[in-house]
Amino acid sequence: MRQSTGLILLLFLSYTSFAQYRQPFRKYTSVEFGGGVSSYYGDLAPMSQFVNSTANALRWTATVGLSRQITRQIEASVNLSWVALGADDYYANNLSDFLRNLHFRNNVKELTLQGRWTPFNIASTPQKRAIFEPFIGLGIGAFLHNPQAKLPIALGNDWVDLRPLTTEGQGSPNYPEVKTYKNWGINVPISLGLKTRLSKNIDLIAELNYRVLFFDYIDDVSGVYAQPLVVYSRFTEPTKSIGIAMSQRTTERIAAVTEKDRLTKLNSFINDPTGQALTQNAGVNSPRGTVNGNDAYTTFTLKLRYIFVPGIQCPRIY
Repeated sequence: MRQSTGLILLLFLSYTSFAQYRQPFRKYTSVEFGGGVSSYYGDLAPMSQFVNSTANALRWTATVGLSRQITRQIEASVNLSWVALGADDYYANNLSDFLRNLHFRNNVKELTLQGRWTPFNIASTPQKRAIFEPFIGLGIGAFLHNPQAKLPIALGNDWVDLRPLTTEGQGSPNYPEVKTYKNWGINVPISLGLKTRLSKNIDLIAELNYRVLFFDYIDDVSGVYAQPLVVYSRFTEPTKSIGIAMSQRTTERIAAVTEKDRLTKLNSFINDPTGQALTQNAGVNSPRGTVNGNDAYTTFTLKLRYIFVPGIQCPRIY
C-alpha cells in the first residue's frame, strides 16, 4: 500500500512539474520600412463623400520604424513617416465645392509611438511565430506640416505657403476669434494590420493607419470668408495681393493645379455657357469650410520587417 501511495505521489509531482513548465518568452527587436498610399479627409474631401473624397485626395507615404516585442502579444513601435496630403475642389462632386475652387498640398513629417496587440500570438520565439498574425494598434504622434497652394495662373502659378497668408483672418485684430494655427500638432494613430511570415527573419506587414487630429487646418480651410481688405490692410505688396487672391478663388477661369478651363466642368453641374457663376466671389462670413469638426488622414502601407533573432537561452522551470 505504501509503495502504491508513493508511486501515485511521484506521478502526481511529475505531472505537476510538467504542467507548470512553460517555455519562456524571448524578447526581440525588429526594423521595418515601406510605403503606400495616403488620403486626407476634411473640408476639401469630406468623409461623408467617402468614395469621391478618397479618389480626390489619394497621395503617397513612406515610413521607417523600429519595434520591440515585449510580450507574446504586445509590441512597442516607433515610426518616422513622410505623408503627402492634398485635395482639389476641381474634382468635387457638387457645385458649391467646385465653385469654391480651393486646393492644397501638405507634406507631413510624423513621428509616432504605438503599441500593437497581436491577440493570437502564443509563440515564445520569433522562429515559432505564425504565418499570419493580425494586430491592432493605438498610440500617439507628433507631426510638422506646412499647407501650400498654387498661385493663380495670372500671378505665376507657383506653390506658396498658406499659413503666413492668414487666408481666413487668423491673427487679425478684426477677427480675434480666429486663432493662428501652429505648424506642428499632435495626433492619435489607430491601426489595423496583418503580419505575414516570409522567412525566418522577414515579415510582410499590411497596415491601415487612421490619424485622429485635434485641429482643422491641415488643409488651411476651416471657417468662413473674412473681409479681404480688412485682413490684408496690415500687409504690404506683394503679400497683400497674393493673400487676397488665395483667400477667395471662385472667379479664376483656369484651375491652378490642373490648368484646365473651369467653364467646361461648371457646365457638368449647371447650364451656364457664359460662366456667370464664375464672376463673383462668395460673400463675407459665408462658409469657406465646414466650420465644425477636425481634419484627419489615413495611410495604407506595405512594409518589410527584419527580425533580429535572439541567441539561444536555457529554458526555465517554474
